[in-house]
Amino acid sequence: MKTYFATFLFLLISASVFAQNIPFNQNPKYTSSVNPNYNSRINPEYTSDINPRYNTEINPKYNAKINPTFNSSINPKYLSKLNPTYNSKINPKYNNNLNPLYTFTDKKYLFNEASEAIGVLIYANSDVYLYYDMNNEWIGYFIRANTNYNLFSLDSEWTNKYLCSDLQNGYNLFESNGEWTGNHVK
Repeated sequence: MKTYFATFLFLLISASVFAQNIPFNQNPKYTSSVNPNYNSRINPEYTSDINPRYNTEINPKYNAKINPTFNSSINPKYLSKLNPTYNSKINPKYNNNLNPLYTFTDKKYLFNEASEAIGVLIYANSDVYLYYDMNNEWIGYFIRANTNYNLFSLDSEWTNKYLCSDLQNGYNLFESNGEWTGNHVK
């Protein structure tokens, strides 16, 4: 009986260590003000100011200043200080504080249309957020481009996806054509 109890206790502790505990105020399942399905001000389908289809200032397709293909100062292929491969300060392999399991800094979470968490963003510096899946696997990073963040793969290729501010402390994820993926960051 003691063995079963000890095993159960160990599993319970392990689950709590590796689980992502999303703060209530960041979870769109429980807080409608951060859910674009219930708050039209942060939904780009209802607010043209935050939709790159209607606002060319936030669309990399029409604004070369925020397009890493045309602006080398926001492209980690050409600027090593933005590239975690070449900058150990922003590489989670060399800096445990950037690992979602060990960090105590503020985390942002990427949610899908159903408001289920599908990713974690860890603040690396003022220009870089590291991107992890929910299994804490590092899968990419976001580089700041004015108010947007462009998504890069681990081999420093721009994925043609980018985050646009929702003007209320969150972001919406868009494809290169300006189509909202339905995903949002809180």
